[in-house]
Amino acid sequence: MSANGKCGCRGRAENEAFDAKLAYQRLAKKFTELTGVVTTYMSQAGLERDARARNAERMARVLERIVGGTPVEQGDFPECCVIGQRFSNGTFNWFCTGVLVHPRVVLTAAHCHSEPQNQINIVVALNAEDIDNLGNAEIVRAKRVRIHPNFLSTGFNDIGVIILANSASTPPVRIARTSELAHAQSTRLVGFGNDDIFSTRGFGLKREVEVPITNLRRDDDDDLDDAEGELGFESDLEFTAGGNGFDSCNGDSGGPAYILTGNGRKVAGLTSRPFTTFTNPCGEGGIYTRIDVNMDFVQQVASSADIVLP
Repeated sequence: MSANGKCGCRGRAENEAFDAKLAYQRLAKKFTELTGVVTTYMSQAGLERDARARNAERMARVLERIVGGTPVEQGDFPECCVIGQRFSNGTFNWFCTGVLVHPRVVLTAAHCHSEPQNQINIVVALNAEDIDNLGNAEIVRAKRVRIHPNFLSTGFNDIGVIILANSASTPPVRIARTSELAHAQSTRLVGFGNDDIFSTRGFGLKREVEVPITNLRRDDDDDLDDAEGELGFESDLEFTAGGNGFDSCNGDSGGPAYILTGNGRKVAGLTSRPFTTFTNPCGEGGIYTRIDVNMDFVQQVASSADIVLP
């Protein structure tokens, strides 16, 4: 599913040197996949037209596999928003994902806004499924953007708070408590990011995927030192989820990691980045910022705008 090329969201691949051999291998793989689909389609020339069309659509979906996920149904996850900048000519540049947790509060990834220019003229589009079709979306201007003070120095606490200029009419989602997250075995990731393991395409369409939670500190006595060292996360502040082709991707950064609780769906984490061991930017599992352990920061930013979070 995570940027359209602007912020390097949920990945570091954009900062790496160009590898011509790897690029050739990736391109060859894509042509091989496309050739297979075209060959199969041509072999079905004798089929009835409607059946052939249905098969072609199915084959296209296989080729464009969305890192194991699927586009959301219309109206699902309306509080999961795409974040961007509005320019003076009325155009937009969308680049990250966020989630509405109060009519005036959106949570997202700090790295989406770690550069000052990425905090100017920010807007969020709620109740949207596709950045190319925002006719029914609720677009709200941001009043201020704050990122966690520890992020720039440590790389952890990858969380930002956007205070909206006006209250959104889209209903917000509730934040999961620590005890609720401790019982979760899986998470549903939602975002507007890229849709292939190489993170080369697909930004702007909201997708979802259910993945297992793979590393989570559920108790103070849990020993996750080996996993932390191998994957590059901090279990006091983050958890890991996904893999085996089911994952978030660039542009999903800041997007919600939901869990199902006894009181319904709640948001427990935010998409941050891939493992340090990744071969491809997406598909091998990712790291998610825990919201519960960052609530002091969230509450502080909300309070500065006279907002009381539930």
